[in-house]
Amino acid sequence: MTKVFIIAIVMWWSDMTQTPLNDAVEVKYLHGEPLYFLTEEECFAHIDENLDALTKFGKSEFPTAHTVKSILCVPEERYINNKDEA
Repeated sequence: MTKVFIIAIVMWWSDMTQTPLNDAVEVKYLHGEPLYFLTEEECFAHIDENLDALTKFGKSEFPTAHTVKSILCVPEERYINNKDEA
């Protein structure tokens, strides 16, 4: 197993009664390829470069959310078969 970093988008609702139990989504793929990073720095750089697209993705997954609360780089253990897969 290898430690990698994934992107998680946490959403926010202004009305607490509208907030679902699951208020976050993992960004699993980019252009059909698994999306993960070997370093936290690479992960945050990707977030900085793609902030608008990530915000739109979060809103598309949770259209009733008021806004994005946070976008995180989360450590995760994965089996990596080769350099291109996780």
